[in-house]
Amino acid sequence: MAMEGTDALLCRAETCVVSRALRVMVDARMLVGAFGGIARYVTRLVDKLAEQDGMEIVALCGAETPSQLPERENVAVAMTNFSRRDRGAIGRLRWEERNLAQAIRNAEVDVFHATWNTGIPAKCPVPAVLTIHDFIPWHSPDQYFSGRLDRWCYGHSMRSSCRRAARVVTVSNYVRREVLDRLGADGDHVVAIHNGVDGADADAVVPPPGERPYVLCVGGFERRKNLTGVFEAMERYWKRFGHDMELRLTGDAHQLLDCDRPHLPRGGDVRFLGAIGDRALAAQYAGARLLLMLSRDEGFGLPVLEAMAHGCPVVAAATTALPEVVGDAGILVQPADADGVADVIRRVHGDAALRKSLAERGRARAGLFGWDRTARSLREVYEAAAGAVRRSVTREEAMCP
Repeated sequence: MAMEGTDALLCRAETCVVSRALRVMVDARMLVGAFGGIARYVTRLVDKLAEQDGMEIVALCGAETPSQLPERENVAVAMTNFSRRDRGAIGRLRWEERNLAQAIRNAEVDVFHATWNTGIPAKCPVPAVLTIHDFIPWHSPDQYFSGRLDRWCYGHSMRSSCRRAARVVTVSNYVRREVLDRLGADGDHVVAIHNGVDGADADAVVPPPGERPYVLCVGGFERRKNLTGVFEAMERYWKRFGHDMELRLTGDAHQLLDCDRPHLPRGGDVRFLGAIGDRALAAQYAGARLLLMLSRDEGFGLPVLEAMAHGCPVVAAATTALPEVVGDAGILVQPADADGVADVIRRVHGDAALRKSLAERGRARAGLFGWDRTARSLREVYEAAAGAVRRSVTREEAMCP
Protein backbone atom coordinates (compact mmCIF):
# COMPACT_ATOMS: atom_id res chain seq x y z
CA MET A 1 0.00 0.00 0.00
CA ALA A 2 1.58 3.31 -1.05
CA MET A 3 2.50 6.02 1.43
CA GLU A 4 1.69 9.66 0.85
CA GLY A 5 3.82 12.64 1.92
CA THR A 6 6.18 10.74 4.23
CA ASP A 7 9.13 12.77 5.46
CA ALA A 8 12.36 11.44 3.95
CA LEU A 9 13.76 10.93 7.43
CA LEU A 10 11.15 8.27 8.04
CA CYS A 11 11.70 5.96 5.08
CA ARG A 12 15.40 5.98 4.13
CA ALA A 13 18.16 3.96 5.69
CA GLU A 14 20.29 6.04 8.03
CA THR A 15 23.00 5.54 10.63
CA CYS A 16 22.03 6.94 14.01
CA VAL A 17 24.03 8.07 16.98
CA VAL A 18 23.55 6.49 20.39
CA SER A 19 22.21 8.89 22.96
CA ARG A 20 20.18 8.76 26.13
CA ALA A 21 16.75 7.20 26.13
CA LEU A 22 14.05 9.03 24.21
CA ARG A 23 11.45 10.11 26.76
CA VAL A 24 7.94 10.53 25.34
CA MET A 25 4.70 11.58 27.02
CA VAL A 26 1.70 9.79 25.49
CA ASP A 27 -1.72 11.32 26.14
CA ALA A 28 -3.85 8.59 27.75
CA ARG A 29 -6.59 10.79 29.22
CA MET A 30 -9.26 9.05 27.13
CA LEU A 31 -8.91 6.07 29.48
CA VAL A 32 -11.20 8.07 31.77
CA GLY A 33 -14.49 6.67 30.49
CA ALA A 34 -15.56 3.97 28.05
CA PHE A 35 -12.82 1.90 26.39
CA GLY A 36 -13.05 2.56 22.66
CA GLY A 37 -10.92 2.47 19.55
CA ILE A 38 -8.64 5.38 20.52
CA ALA A 39 -8.11 3.86 23.95
CA ARG A 40 -7.03 0.60 22.32
CA TYR A 41 -4.66 2.56 20.07
CA VAL A 42 -3.06 4.21 23.09
CA THR A 43 -2.72 1.12 25.26
CA ARG A 44 -1.21 -0.97 22.46
CA LEU A 45 1.23 1.80 21.54
CA VAL A 46 2.37 2.30 25.12
CA ASP A 47 2.96 -1.43 25.43
CA LYS A 48 4.86 -1.75 22.14
CA LEU A 49 6.87 1.45 22.54
CA ALA A 50 7.95 0.33 26.00
CA GLU A 51 9.34 -2.91 24.53
CA GLN A 52 11.91 -0.97 22.52
CA ASP A 53 15.38 -0.28 23.82
CA GLY A 54 16.14 3.34 24.54
CA MET A 55 12.51 4.37 25.13
CA GLU A 56 10.90 5.79 28.26
CA ILE A 57 7.15 6.38 28.21
CA VAL A 58 5.15 8.68 30.45
CA ALA A 59 1.40 8.08 30.17
CA LEU A 60 -0.58 11.25 30.85
CA CYS A 61 -3.72 10.09 32.64
CA GLY A 62 -6.79 11.58 34.23
CA ALA A 63 -8.00 11.54 37.80
CA GLU A 64 -8.82 7.82 37.76
CA THR A 65 -6.15 5.14 37.83
CA PRO A 66 -6.29 3.42 34.41
CA SER A 67 -6.36 -0.35 34.68
CA GLN A 68 -5.74 -0.87 30.96
CA LEU A 69 -2.17 0.45 30.83
CA PRO A 70 0.60 -2.16 30.73
CA GLU A 71 2.75 -2.45 33.84
CA ARG A 72 6.31 -2.02 32.64
CA GLU A 73 9.45 -0.74 34.27
CA ASN A 74 9.94 2.00 31.71
CA VAL A 75 6.31 3.21 31.75
CA ALA A 76 5.56 5.99 34.22
CA VAL A 77 2.08 7.31 34.92
CA ALA A 78 1.45 11.03 35.34
CA MET A 79 -1.91 11.49 37.07
CA THR A 80 -3.82 14.75 36.64
CA ASN A 81 -7.16 16.21 37.72
CA PHE A 82 -8.69 15.63 34.27
CA SER A 83 -12.07 14.00 34.89
CA ARG A 84 -15.07 12.61 33.04
CA ARG A 85 -16.76 16.02 33.09
CA ASP A 86 -13.84 17.41 31.08
CA ARG A 87 -14.30 15.00 28.16
CA GLY A 88 -16.58 17.28 26.12
CA ALA A 89 -15.08 19.70 23.59
CA ILE A 90 -15.50 22.76 25.84
CA GLY A 91 -14.13 21.06 28.93
CA ARG A 92 -11.20 19.54 27.08
CA LEU A 93 -10.14 22.84 25.53
CA ARG A 94 -10.42 24.65 28.86
CA TRP A 95 -8.43 21.96 30.71
CA GLU A 96 -5.74 21.69 28.06
CA GLU A 97 -5.08 25.41 27.85
CA ARG A 98 -4.98 25.76 31.64
CA ASN A 99 -3.14 22.62 32.72
CA LEU A 100 -1.55 20.63 29.93
CA ALA A 101 1.62 22.65 29.26
CA GLN A 102 2.61 22.48 32.92
CA ALA A 103 1.92 18.73 33.08
CA ILE A 104 4.23 18.21 30.10
CA ARG A 105 6.87 20.45 31.64
CA ASN A 106 6.74 18.61 34.96
CA ALA A 107 7.36 15.24 33.23
CA GLU A 108 10.64 16.44 31.67
CA VAL A 109 10.03 14.64 28.37
CA ASP A 110 11.55 15.11 24.93
CA VAL A 111 8.32 14.78 22.92
CA PHE A 112 4.61 15.01 23.67
CA HIS A 113 2.23 12.77 21.69
CA ALA A 114 -1.35 14.09 21.54
CA THR A 115 -3.32 10.96 20.62
CA TRP A 116 -6.91 12.21 20.71
CA ASN A 117 -7.41 14.30 17.51
CA THR A 118 -6.64 17.45 19.49
CA GLY A 119 -4.69 18.36 22.61
CA ILE A 120 -1.54 20.38 21.91
CA PRO A 121 -1.55 23.44 24.17
CA ALA A 122 -0.30 26.89 23.37
CA LYS A 123 3.37 27.29 24.26
CA CYS A 124 3.88 23.55 24.43
CA PRO A 125 7.30 23.18 26.09
CA VAL A 126 8.54 20.34 23.85
CA PRO A 127 8.01 19.27 20.22
CA ALA A 128 4.60 17.63 19.79
CA VAL A 129 3.18 14.89 17.58
CA LEU A 130 -0.57 14.83 16.89
CA THR A 131 -2.56 11.75 15.86
CA ILE A 132 -5.79 12.45 13.98
CA HIS A 133 -7.99 9.38 13.76
CA ASP A 134 -10.90 10.79 11.76
CA PHE A 135 -13.10 13.78 10.94
CA ILE A 136 -16.34 12.06 11.88
CA PRO A 137 -17.56 14.85 14.21
CA TRP A 138 -16.99 17.33 11.38
CA HIS A 139 -19.05 15.23 8.97
CA SER A 140 -22.02 14.84 11.37
CA PRO A 141 -21.83 17.71 13.88
CA ASP A 142 -25.46 17.43 15.02
CA GLN A 143 -24.75 13.93 16.34
CA TYR A 144 -21.61 14.84 18.29
CA PHE A 145 -21.98 18.39 19.60
CA SER A 146 -24.56 19.81 21.99
CA GLY A 147 -24.38 23.32 20.56
CA ARG A 148 -22.49 25.84 18.46
CA LEU A 149 -19.94 26.62 21.19
CA ASP A 150 -19.16 22.92 21.65
CA ARG A 151 -18.65 22.56 17.90
CA TRP A 152 -16.49 25.70 17.70
CA CYS A 153 -14.24 24.51 20.53
CA TYR A 154 -13.63 21.20 18.82
CA GLY A 155 -12.84 22.80 15.47
CA HIS A 156 -10.58 25.37 17.10
CA SER A 157 -8.75 22.66 19.07
CA MET A 158 -8.19 20.54 15.98
CA ARG A 159 -6.92 23.41 13.84
CA SER A 160 -4.66 24.87 16.51
CA SER A 161 -3.26 21.46 17.48
CA CYS A 162 -2.49 20.70 13.85
CA ARG A 163 -0.77 24.06 13.47
CA ARG A 164 1.29 23.59 16.65
CA ALA A 165 2.38 20.01 15.91
CA ALA A 166 5.88 19.29 14.66
CA ARG A 167 4.44 16.20 12.95
CA VAL A 168 0.86 15.03 12.30
CA VAL A 169 0.12 11.31 12.11
CA THR A 170 -3.07 9.92 10.58
CA VAL A 171 -4.27 6.32 10.83
CA SER A 172 -5.01 6.05 7.10
CA ASN A 173 -4.22 7.79 3.84
CA TYR A 174 -7.93 8.62 3.61
CA VAL A 175 -7.69 10.71 6.80
CA ARG A 176 -4.37 12.17 5.68
CA ARG A 177 -6.05 13.62 2.60
CA GLU A 178 -8.73 15.15 4.81
CA VAL A 179 -6.07 16.75 7.02
CA LEU A 180 -4.53 18.38 3.96
CA ASP A 181 -7.89 19.47 2.53
CA ARG A 182 -9.65 20.61 5.71
CA LEU A 183 -6.80 21.89 7.86
CA GLY A 184 -4.39 23.09 5.19
CA ALA A 185 -1.48 21.25 6.80
CA ASP A 186 1.98 21.05 5.26
CA GLY A 187 2.03 17.72 3.44
CA ASP A 188 5.69 17.14 4.30
CA HIS A 189 4.78 17.04 7.98
CA VAL A 190 1.74 14.73 7.71
CA VAL A 191 2.28 10.98 7.49
CA ALA A 192 -0.10 8.02 7.47
CA ILE A 193 0.77 5.21 9.88
CA HIS A 194 -1.83 2.48 9.96
CA ASN A 195 -3.23 0.99 13.13
CA GLY A 196 -2.14 -2.51 14.05
CA VAL A 197 -3.83 -5.70 15.10
CA ASP A 198 -2.97 -8.40 17.60
CA GLY A 199 -2.46 -11.94 16.40
CA ALA A 200 -5.32 -14.43 16.51
CA ASP A 201 -6.08 -15.83 19.96
CA ALA A 202 -5.07 -19.47 19.74
CA ASP A 203 -7.11 -20.28 22.86
CA ALA A 204 -10.36 -18.75 21.58
CA VAL A 205 -13.21 -21.23 21.92
CA VAL A 206 -15.04 -21.48 18.60
CA PRO A 207 -18.80 -22.14 18.85
CA PRO A 208 -19.63 -25.84 18.34
CA PRO A 209 -20.57 -27.00 14.81
CA GLY A 210 -24.19 -27.63 15.77
CA GLU A 211 -24.88 -23.94 16.42
CA ARG A 212 -26.77 -21.90 13.86
CA PRO A 213 -24.40 -20.10 11.43
CA TYR A 214 -24.24 -16.35 11.97
CA VAL A 215 -23.27 -13.01 10.50
CA LEU A 216 -21.27 -10.88 12.94
CA CYS A 217 -21.54 -7.10 13.32
CA VAL A 218 -18.97 -5.35 15.56
CA GLY A 219 -18.28 -1.73 16.36
CA GLY A 220 -21.12 0.05 18.15
CA PHE A 221 -24.45 1.60 17.26
CA GLU A 222 -23.60 5.15 16.21
CA ARG A 223 -25.61 6.29 13.20
CA ARG A 224 -22.50 6.27 11.00
CA LYS A 225 -22.25 2.52 11.63
CA ASN A 226 -25.38 2.17 9.48
CA LEU A 227 -27.27 -0.47 11.44
CA THR A 228 -30.22 0.43 9.24
CA GLY A 229 -28.32 -0.93 6.25
CA VAL A 230 -27.28 -4.05 8.17
CA PHE A 231 -30.87 -4.82 9.23
CA GLU A 232 -32.26 -4.16 5.76
CA ALA A 233 -29.67 -6.41 4.10
CA MET A 234 -30.31 -9.22 6.57
CA GLU A 235 -34.09 -8.92 6.19
CA ARG A 236 -33.71 -9.18 2.43
CA TYR A 237 -31.55 -12.26 2.97
CA TRP A 238 -34.08 -13.93 5.31
CA LYS A 239 -36.97 -13.11 2.97
CA ARG A 240 -35.25 -14.46 -0.14
CA PHE A 241 -33.11 -17.30 1.18
CA GLY A 242 -34.65 -18.43 4.47
CA HIS A 243 -33.74 -18.16 8.12
CA ASP A 244 -30.70 -20.42 8.12
CA MET A 245 -28.43 -17.74 9.65
CA GLU A 246 -28.75 -15.33 12.54
CA LEU A 247 -27.30 -11.86 13.04
CA ARG A 248 -25.07 -11.30 16.08
CA LEU A 249 -24.15 -7.81 17.27
CA THR A 250 -21.80 -6.71 20.02
CA GLY A 251 -23.57 -4.46 22.51
CA ASP A 252 -27.05 -4.43 24.03
CA ALA A 253 -30.44 -3.91 22.42
CA HIS A 254 -31.22 -0.80 24.46
CA GLN A 255 -28.26 0.95 22.82
CA LEU A 256 -30.20 0.94 19.55
CA LEU A 257 -32.49 3.68 20.82
CA ASP A 258 -30.26 6.32 19.22
CA CYS A 259 -29.74 4.40 15.99
CA ASP A 260 -31.58 5.58 12.88
CA ARG A 261 -33.30 2.29 12.05
CA PRO A 262 -36.73 1.48 10.62
CA HIS A 263 -37.29 -1.37 13.07
CA LEU A 264 -35.48 -4.18 14.83
CA PRO A 265 -35.75 -7.50 12.99
CA ARG A 266 -37.57 -10.32 14.74
CA GLY A 267 -35.87 -11.46 17.93
CA GLY A 268 -35.32 -15.06 16.85
CA ASP A 269 -32.96 -13.94 14.10
CA VAL A 270 -30.96 -11.42 16.13
CA ARG A 271 -28.70 -12.01 19.11
CA PHE A 272 -27.06 -9.23 21.13
CA LEU A 273 -23.75 -10.28 22.69
CA GLY A 274 -23.49 -7.45 25.20
CA ALA A 275 -20.14 -6.03 26.26
CA ILE A 276 -17.67 -8.85 25.64
CA GLY A 277 -13.95 -9.11 26.31
CA ASP A 278 -11.18 -9.65 23.80
CA ARG A 279 -11.12 -13.44 24.14
CA ALA A 280 -14.88 -13.81 23.74
CA LEU A 281 -14.81 -11.48 20.74
CA ALA A 282 -11.97 -13.53 19.21
CA ALA A 283 -14.18 -16.62 19.48
CA GLN A 284 -17.04 -14.80 17.75
CA TYR A 285 -14.74 -13.78 14.90
CA ALA A 286 -13.37 -17.30 14.56
CA GLY A 287 -16.83 -18.87 14.41
CA ALA A 288 -18.64 -16.37 12.16
CA ARG A 289 -19.59 -17.03 8.55
CA LEU A 290 -18.57 -13.44 7.88
CA LEU A 291 -18.15 -9.99 9.40
CA LEU A 292 -20.58 -7.44 7.96
CA MET A 293 -19.49 -3.80 8.29
CA LEU A 294 -21.57 -1.29 6.34
CA SER A 295 -20.32 1.93 7.97
CA ARG A 296 -20.86 5.21 6.18
CA ASP A 297 -17.79 6.79 7.82
CA GLU A 298 -14.59 5.23 9.22
CA GLY A 299 -11.16 6.73 9.79
CA PHE A 300 -9.71 3.22 9.81
CA GLY A 301 -12.08 0.37 10.78
CA LEU A 302 -10.38 -1.89 13.33
CA PRO A 303 -13.10 -4.61 13.31
CA VAL A 304 -12.36 -5.56 9.69
CA LEU A 305 -8.68 -5.95 10.54
CA GLU A 306 -9.45 -7.98 13.67
CA ALA A 307 -11.80 -10.22 11.70
CA MET A 308 -9.19 -10.86 9.03
CA ALA A 309 -6.60 -11.73 11.67
CA HIS A 310 -8.95 -14.45 12.93
CA GLY A 311 -9.69 -15.85 9.48
CA CYS A 312 -13.21 -14.41 9.39
CA PRO A 313 -14.35 -13.44 5.86
CA VAL A 314 -15.06 -9.72 5.57
CA VAL A 315 -17.88 -8.00 3.70
CA ALA A 316 -17.42 -4.24 4.10
CA ALA A 317 -18.69 -0.97 2.69
CA ALA A 318 -16.71 0.51 -0.18
CA THR A 319 -16.59 3.83 1.67
CA THR A 320 -14.06 6.14 3.37
CA ALA A 321 -11.06 4.23 4.82
CA LEU A 322 -12.46 0.69 4.66
CA PRO A 323 -11.20 -0.18 1.13
CA GLU A 324 -7.72 0.94 2.18
CA VAL A 325 -7.70 -1.50 5.10
CA VAL A 326 -9.50 -4.41 3.42
CA GLY A 327 -7.57 -4.28 0.15
CA ASP A 328 -8.28 -7.37 -1.94
CA ALA A 329 -8.73 -9.59 1.12
CA GLY A 330 -12.49 -9.05 1.49
CA ILE A 331 -15.57 -8.20 -0.53
CA LEU A 332 -16.51 -4.53 -0.84
CA VAL A 333 -20.17 -3.58 -1.32
CA GLN A 334 -22.34 -0.51 -1.67
CA PRO A 335 -23.93 -0.09 1.79
CA ALA A 336 -27.23 1.26 0.42
CA ASP A 337 -27.74 -1.73 -1.91
CA ALA A 338 -29.59 -4.10 0.42
CA ASP A 339 -30.32 -6.66 -2.29
CA GLY A 340 -26.73 -6.65 -3.48
CA VAL A 341 -25.42 -7.10 0.07
CA ALA A 342 -27.88 -9.96 0.64
CA ASP A 343 -26.60 -11.65 -2.52
CA VAL A 344 -23.00 -11.38 -1.30
CA ILE A 345 -23.94 -12.80 2.11
CA ARG A 346 -25.63 -15.73 0.39
CA ARG A 347 -22.59 -16.32 -1.83
CA VAL A 348 -20.13 -16.33 1.09
CA HIS A 349 -22.41 -18.49 3.25
CA GLY A 350 -22.94 -21.08 0.55
CA ASP A 351 -19.44 -21.32 -0.92
CA ALA A 352 -16.91 -23.06 1.35
CA ALA A 353 -14.09 -22.54 -1.16
CA LEU A 354 -14.74 -18.80 -1.25
CA ARG A 355 -14.77 -18.63 2.56
CA LYS A 356 -11.45 -20.47 2.68
CA SER A 357 -9.93 -18.12 0.12
CA LEU A 358 -11.16 -15.04 1.97
CA ALA A 359 -9.85 -16.41 5.26
CA GLU A 360 -6.40 -17.05 3.80
CA ARG A 361 -6.21 -13.68 2.10
CA GLY A 362 -7.48 -11.99 5.26
CA ARG A 363 -4.84 -13.55 7.48
CA ALA A 364 -2.13 -12.56 5.01
CA ARG A 365 -3.49 -9.02 4.84
CA ALA A 366 -3.72 -8.70 8.63
CA GLY A 367 -0.11 -9.84 8.86
CA LEU A 368 0.92 -6.55 7.24
CA PHE A 369 -0.63 -4.55 10.10
CA GLY A 370 1.22 -5.15 13.37
CA TRP A 371 1.29 -2.90 16.44
CA ASP A 372 5.07 -3.50 16.55
CA ARG A 373 5.39 -1.95 13.11
CA THR A 374 3.11 0.94 14.08
CA ALA A 375 5.18 1.64 17.20
CA ARG A 376 8.50 1.51 15.31
CA SER A 377 7.20 3.96 12.75
CA LEU A 378 5.92 6.28 15.44
CA ARG A 379 9.28 6.20 17.17
CA GLU A 380 10.86 7.51 14.00
CA VAL A 381 8.27 10.29 13.92
CA TYR A 382 9.17 11.18 17.52
CA GLU A 383 12.85 11.31 16.62
CA ALA A 384 12.19 13.50 13.60
CA ALA A 385 9.99 15.79 15.72
CA ALA A 386 12.62 16.04 18.42
CA GLY A 387 15.20 17.02 15.82
CA ALA A 388 17.68 14.36 16.97
CA VAL A 389 18.20 10.68 16.19
CA ARG A 390 18.97 8.50 19.19
CA ARG A 391 19.48 4.98 17.87
CA SER A 392 22.60 3.22 16.67
CA VAL A 393 21.08 1.09 13.92
CA THR A 394 20.83 1.22 10.15
CA ARG A 395 17.63 0.09 8.52
CA GLU A 396 15.20 0.80 5.74
CA GLU A 397 11.52 0.08 6.26
CA ALA A 398 8.18 1.34 5.05
CA MET A 399 5.80 3.14 7.36
CA CYS A 400 2.64 1.39 6.23
CA PRO A 401 1.80 -1.97 4.64
